[in-house]
Amino acid sequence: MSPLILERARAAAHAWSVRIAAIGAAISAALVAIDPATLQAGWLSMPAEVRALFPEHLQAWIGLALFVAVAIARVVPQPAAAHRLGLLSAPAPAMKVGPVATALLHHFERCVLTAYLCPAGKWTIGWGMTYYPDGRKVRSGDRITREQADAMFEQLLARDFAAPVMAAIGRAPVTAAQFGAMVALAYNIGIKAFRGSSVLRYHRAGEIDAAARAFGLFVLVKGKKNRGLVRRRAAEAALYVSNFAELTQLTFGEVKA
Repeated sequence: MSPLILERARAAAHAWSVRIAAIGAAISAALVAIDPATLQAGWLSMPAEVRALFPEHLQAWIGLALFVAVAIARVVPQPAAAHRLGLLSAPAPAMKVGPVATALLHHFERCVLTAYLCPAGKWTIGWGMTYYPDGRKVRSGDRITREQADAMFEQLLARDFAAPVMAAIGRAPVTAAQFGAMVALAYNIGIKAFRGSSVLRYHRAGEIDAAARAFGLFVLVKGKKNRGLVRRRAAEAALYVSNFAELTQLTFGEVKA
């Protein structure tokens, strides 16, 4: 084999090793869900002569792969291993729903041990629950004990509301009172509605007064303002801003700090 052919083979192997390494790095980054800004910065920080080694169509595919990785990183839980390796910043510490927020929920969610139709027309049982921890919906004729109701409430509150609310808040600062108020709101309107709410949007933007006022937007039942919801939203807003005197007044003295 001539030296020229060998030299060309070495050059080709070197060029493709650079490409394969770059693609591997991109895939690895996607697997550990590195922050999108880090992905983009890593690509842009590559020397121009290295990026020039990539054919235009390959650059387009890498761009698409990074775009998909960014989308996945926003919705898929980040692996704990990535945190341990220092590839990602530590997640925000988990918060628990405090006794005041729990008392507020218990004040507005009467505990009923036989299934009933709520004002929204859904079969409900226990502390305002429309489904069981295993996912089954509450049906007409269902009965539970008070112990079951309390256990279900505690499990669903932590798993389906407190944890998702904390994730939705993200890195925005939050007090225990604010967190409890937002969990109470999510428990009533549903976590999906909470994620799209102006309460969350204003809170994440640091506009606390606007977030407190936004609680009052969720007071309609079948298109009509509901007096009970007006008082409930006012109580949640009072907890959100730590106005415990107003909270106690709105709950007829039942909920105290």
